Amino acid sequence: LAVGGYCVLGVIAAALALHPKTLQRRLVQEGERFDVLLDEVRRERFVELLAQPTHPAMAQIALMVGYSEQSTLARSCRRWFGCSPSALRR
Repeated sequence: LAVGGYCVLGVIAAALALHPKTLQRRLVQEGERFDVLLDEVRRERFVELLAQPTHPAMAQIALMVGYSEQSTLARSCRRWFGCSPSALRR
């Protein structure tokens, strides 16, 4: 669930019929953090999109994983895999 392309804790909490603080507390009880989970989901989705035979443009992939800028995707890709998105695609 996203608002303006961004995944927001409040929107996720509302979908689960929880207050955002309750969701945060429950994540902490499970040893998780929302930002870490979001990063993991973005990474997994990025890999899925990169493997698609239609080869969506990087700017399109960036939007699909919740980034407003392709440069943000590039920084995340370097952090996740140690290389640029285009190098990973090759």
